[in-house]
Amino acid sequence: MALAGAVSSRTRAAVFVVLAGYSWVMTGVHPFTTTSYVMVAVPSLAFVIAYVSLGGLSRRRDDVDAHYRRHAESATLRSVTPWITLLIAAVLLEVIGLLLGGRSTSVPTLSTAVDHLLEQHWERFLICLMWLLAGAVPVLGLLPLRARPER
Repeated sequence: MALAGAVSSRTRAAVFVVLAGYSWVMTGVHPFTTTSYVMVAVPSLAFVIAYVSLGGLSRRRDDVDAHYRRHAESATLRSVTPWITLLIAAVLLEVIGLLLGGRSTSVPTLSTAVDHLLEQHWERFLICLMWLLAGAVPVLGLLPLRARPER
């Protein structure tokens, strides 16, 4: 049996397989079509529904807050400074690239830099999978809270 408060590796593996399959199909659809919009809407709605059904918006909100606070207690300004620096640098480069009209070869915008990563299906698949996993991780964190009795 898994430790109390932990998500089983079987559940994590199942979520990964489902999201990987969905990412593969989703990235094979032509962009800006009705099908592509539906393919984007489905995981968005699924994550919102899962978040709500697992108690993310319930009366037990204190339990949810405590869960995320426990996982963030060890974070300090010193430990997140590299991420803040990276974010500021990315925003500054994006603003500079846009101010240069988006056509600068020395300061590309994020979209021109990422365009090269979107040429092949497997590259789009990996980026989409990372994006879906980023949305699934917080929802998976709520699974252990579901087992607790309602107050």
